[in-house]
Amino acid sequence: MKTKLAVSAAAALAAFVVWVAQAAVAATPQASLAPAAAAAASPNGSWTTYHRDNAHTGYDSTQPTAAGATTGWVSPTLDGNVYGEPLVYNGVVYVSTLQNTVYALNQSTGAVIWSNNLGAPQTSGWQCGNINPTGILGTGVIDTAASRIYVAPFLTQYTAYFLFGLDLATGNKLLQTNISPAGFDWRIQQERGALALSKDGSHVYVPFGGRIGDCGAYHAWVVGAPTNGGIPDELFEGPSTGAGSWAAGGVVVDDSTGHVFFSTGNAIPCSGSVFSDSVIETNATLGGLSNFQPLDWQAHWCAPDFDLGSASPVLISPSLMFMSGKYGQGFLLNPAALGGTGGQLFPTGTPYVGADVCVGNHSDATFGSFAYAAPRVYLECEGHGLVSLTVNTAAPSFSLCDSSCAAAGTWQAGGNATFGPPIIAGGVAWAVDINGSGLYGFNAADGTQVYHSAAFGVTHFSTPSEAGGQIFISSDRVVRSFNMVAGCSTMSAAAQPPSPSTAGTKVVVTGSASGAGSGCPNPRYEFWLLPPGGTWALAQAYSPTAAYSWDTTGLAPGTYRFSVWARDASSGNSYDSFSAFDYAVSTTNCTAMTASAAPPTSAEVGSGVTVTGSATGCPNPQYEFWLLPPGGSWSLVRGYAASANYSWATGGRMPGTWRFSVWARDAGSPGTGGTAPYTYDSFSAFDYTLTTCSTMTATPAPPTSASIGTPVTVTGSAGGCTAPLYEFWLLPPGGTWSLVQTYSTNGTYNWSTTGRAAGVYRFSVWARDTSSPGIAGSAPYTYDTFSAFNYTLTTAPCTGMSASAAPANTASRGTQVIVTGTASGCPNSQYEFWLKSPSGVWSLAQGWSGSVSFTWNTTSSTAAGTYRFSVWARDASSSGTNGTPPSTYDAFSAFDYTLT
Repeated sequence: MKTKLAVSAAAALAAFVVWVAQAAVAATPQASLAPAAAAAASPNGSWTTYHRDNAHTGYDSTQPTAAGATTGWVSPTLDGNVYGEPLVYNGVVYVSTLQNTVYALNQSTGAVIWSNNLGAPQTSGWQCGNINPTGILGTGVIDTAASRIYVAPFLTQYTAYFLFGLDLATGNKLLQTNISPAGFDWRIQQERGALALSKDGSHVYVPFGGRIGDCGAYHAWVVGAPTNGGIPDELFEGPSTGAGSWAAGGVVVDDSTGHVFFSTGNAIPCSGSVFSDSVIETNATLGGLSNFQPLDWQAHWCAPDFDLGSASPVLISPSLMFMSGKYGQGFLLNPAALGGTGGQLFPTGTPYVGADVCVGNHSDATFGSFAYAAPRVYLECEGHGLVSLTVNTAAPSFSLCDSSCAAAGTWQAGGNATFGPPIIAGGVAWAVDINGSGLYGFNAADGTQVYHSAAFGVTHFSTPSEAGGQIFISSDRVVRSFNMVAGCSTMSAAAQPPSPSTAGTKVVVTGSASGAGSGCPNPRYEFWLLPPGGTWALAQAYSPTAAYSWDTTGLAPGTYRFSVWARDASSGNSYDSFSAFDYAVSTTNCTAMTASAAPPTSAEVGSGVTVTGSATGCPNPQYEFWLLPPGGSWSLVRGYAASANYSWATGGRMPGTWRFSVWARDAGSPGTGGTAPYTYDSFSAFDYTLTTCSTMTATPAPPTSASIGTPVTVTGSAGGCTAPLYEFWLLPPGGTWSLVQTYSTNGTYNWSTTGRAAGVYRFSVWARDTSSPGIAGSAPYTYDTFSAFNYTLTTAPCTGMSASAAPANTASRGTQVIVTGTASGCPNSQYEFWLKSPSGVWSLAQGWSGSVSFTWNTTSSTAAGTYRFSVWARDASSSGTNGTPPSTYDAFSAFDYTLT
């Protein structure tokens, strides 16, 4: 597809060159007389291309932080509406009108220096559209090296677009080239996007797209016209119907490579189209095509007419680009490798989850272009004000703005306004409301509003420009200027008592701010402190209070530095001005130290222990407590404070010998011993012993042994601890240990031996104090002490058995017959009843249980004849000494029974 497209573009360019050569002879406009030059303006900053630079960041990093703005001049009324962004260079503001007139205005006063009308615009004849007349619509570009401004008017005399190059100082025409490509139909498309200058200055790039209404079989064009006056020799022609390049931001150029980027809208139809809803990259000659296209381009962008190309991209770096469009989801792209369909760096995944950037809006979400000032991207969101997203350039991603727009790193400002594309200058995001409510300024870091002008009208997609601290806006038929203001411009700060002071002294630091004219009517103050060898810390946040009370108690001696910041209440700056000074603090030292514990020497785990220090030689001692556990390492258990006592909770502590070290230093001392930050003037240390459960016995009842089925009670008794807990473990014959009762205050375990196998069992009873983690074993199975013993379970099989029936021997059918067994020689006999039918088939009548009888309910339908009963018996502890598992017994008795 790429090769085919390249051949098609080459053919189109060849036809274009022939057509333009013919048109240049027959239809070159006559040069108008150059207007007389006015008095020279004073240079003050520059803004020479759309959104200031070829990357279209819209960011001027040269301006000091602004607190707001004031209203400046308004130009004389021009001969038509201005749609493009004002450009500024060498003290002159340049704008172009729909009447095809270029104006040069004095940057300081707004007065017209020169104007030049390039020919009559088109006023009718198009198939669709909403701009009349159609003259110069897109933003031009200034070539500072050649001292020219380039614009692209439509001239009705020739029904064609031309590229004009005018002298910046005089407005004289230095270049005029017909740039309408062969096959271009002005009735269905127009030049709306901003022009761009190639990296080497040899060409001007001019984009074309459709008109509102999407009439006719239009498509995208980008023309590269030589600045030496030659006919256009570079051309991109979109391969699909529709998919025009109409965004106001126009063409982006990578200064590092010279590559060209522009966006396209939806193709018509979507199916089978190429480069619909794309960011397209070419080399400097508009060849070597690649593109990015959302994976869901057809369903979410093309089919509902939600163009990705409603805006042009912003180049963050040679390896990162941000893009969004009408559908309201954003992308980070690698401009060096756009990746085709689904080739974005973020969001990740195939398929990916869309990254909302405009308050969850998925319809006509954003237009024009974006701004970037690290680490943030700024974009207008139709009906949702201005949104700023934080970009992670290392692991490409950005914070989101879904329906709540509350993600970390994201802010939204301006309520429900609809802004044109924003710019960033003086730490403020500036944007104009296209519905006429005026210019807004928002703190670029957090979105706080710092300025709002009076109302005035603008055109759709209107975006400000800025130079030298002045903001310029195309406002219908005039240009308006605003002056950024710096707020509190001067600041002084002092301390009382003055430096130096001893530690513990209360010091009051006071600031005093002022501003030129009315620049600082409501000063706010913030206080920062830098300790010796440390880092700056906020001491008191912004407030109307001009004083900060500094408590020097406990501070290390040395030289501290204060910085007092000031800004006006209306300022969005971090600060408008500041004043800084040094302050010296001196100290005294603690010379001696003792430490003791209560109770002294030792205590049982779980007891409360109070450790007390006593320092001498210092007026304001502070104490710090350190603790060394048995076999462990030192840990800080309480940092420096005026309290000389530390309450040690020993619950859960390891029994054994612990060591305390109590440190002391004066409140004003940094410490004369130790290594920062762990310093002291003097210290005292001592050992302390924690005790816990030390002895343990365990006994069973009945002792030693019992027959299976006998209840056995195992009892543990611990010594040396006031609140013992017990845990019981059991090892069966030939088996493994199992936990039969977890730790509790209950010292007995009731063992049910029923169903157990005969043999030697082993019990282990563990104990630990309630406050002890256990000094032996492995977590979570730990203990302080234990006792173990063996216990034997024996069996007692039944040795004899008799069985009888009632009524005896015989009964008529329907009679209830009770069969009873009686076993001997076994303490816990169990019985099982079997019945043989007259046909000779045995069946289980009643399974093993403690019941000695079985009730046989005969009925009139029960067969008459001789039945045989067999009653089995075995002890509950016996698995049966006769029979074959599972049918086993110790003894049995059988008899016949006749039903008549």
